Amino acid sequence: MEVTKDIFFEHETSILNDKWKIDLSYESSNAKSKKIELGGKIPIIEVVENGNFYSAIKIDVIEKNSSIKSLLLTGIDGAFILYPKTKNDNEGQSVIVKNDNLILSLGFTIISINLNSLKVNWKIRPDIAEIFEFYELENDILLRGEIGIHRIDFDGNIKWTFSARDIWINMDGKEEVKIEGNHIRLFDWESNEYLLDFNGEIIEDKPVKMENIPNRKWWQRKK
Repeated sequence: MEVTKDIFFEHETSILNDKWKIDLSYESSNAKSKKIELGGKIPIIEVVENGNFYSAIKIDVIEKNSSIKSLLLTGIDGAFILYPKTKNDNEGQSVIVKNDNLILSLGFTIISINLNSLKVNWKIRPDIAEIFEFYELENDILLRGEIGIHRIDFDGNIKWTFSARDIWINMDGKEEVKIEGNHIRLFDWESNEYLLDFNGEIIEDKPVKMENIPNRKWWQRKK
């Protein structure tokens, strides 16, 4: 997916498995055209009370041999892009269907919705900043936030959190999170490298040397 400025304001995606087809349409308050109507008979769930009401996700759910049913999520704060995992097993995603539940990573909030009842199972704000994508790890989710890496089960319980020297956005093109065998390899903003086991314990910690970081000014170098 090519990321442009406008894609943060308005985008669509779909998820399809053996039982469900879910169409997701997102529209922010800055969208150029208003396609999502917040009125009408469609049930509305606010993600957070003080979020942006005019930012909304319309969820259209179709179960096999069943009619379509819809839900609106509003009150969403923070920036995000909705995208399912592709065929790459190690690739991140921001939306998944698991055991008749739809899980979405939305700005500051990760939320689980029961697709049968269209009710919220749980919603949490695990990071002190925004959250991004997540990965499947055994029977859990490994979520990349701006500040922390969080292992969360599918009931919304945080099992552990790992924070490091810098934020979890890498500027050198390295994958911030990569699950390799029975461990997790991480790179932060400055490309400090960490190797964790699945319990969040450090196996290796490799801080980068400032003189080896490209495009750094002399005054940013530590003596």
